[in-house]
Amino acid sequence: MVHELAHLHERHHNERFTILLDQHLPQWRHYRETLNQSPLGHEEWRSHGD
Repeated sequence: MVHELAHLHERHHNERFTILLDQHLPQWRHYRETLNQSPLGHEEWRSHGD
């Protein structure tokens, strides 16, 4: 959520954006790494009739 709120002040992922994240969520790099290593999709998809 902090990431998206920072976009209200800075549209791009530039130095100003990372400064905002550093100020308001100092551990954002750790969270980013955790999310990037996590599977974000579900492997088993079924159609509605199954």
